[in-house]
Amino acid sequence: MSEQLECEFHYRRATVGDIQAVYDFLRPFMERQQILTRTPEQVAALLQYSQLVYCGDRVIGFVAVEIYSHKLAEIQCLCVAPDFQRQGIGKQLVRFCVEVTRDEGILELMAISASDKFLMDCGFDYSLPGQKRALFIQPQTID
Repeated sequence: MSEQLECEFHYRRATVGDIQAVYDFLRPFMERQQILTRTPEQVAALLQYSQLVYCGDRVIGFVAVEIYSHKLAEIQCLCVAPDFQRQGIGKQLVRFCVEVTRDEGILELMAISASDKFLMDCGFDYSLPGQKRALFIQPQTID
């Protein structure tokens, strides 16, 4: 029987005591450039609005919400261990982010990801109805 069928998933808010475990969990995603590279201190700054998923004593999922203003927040570090994907964990983490932003009175929640289909299945779209689209530039690459 596979590991994911042998354990129950536990969701909880991350705390300061989780910084190293979260950083260690995120490191392979950073190395594969699936999420932005962050220091442990930068990860710690995201913990206020974050959620961990455990299977036994192993971290198998993490997400954080970064609130920019009363108008806008962004999903950060949405990661699920590869051997636990496609089991609803990611969708539950996105639901957590939506609930946090709703509870905080934030008007819009943004997500930047290479997984467009997943986010669209969670209710995201490329732009809000009647809104302009976001465009990006990397200033360091411009001469």
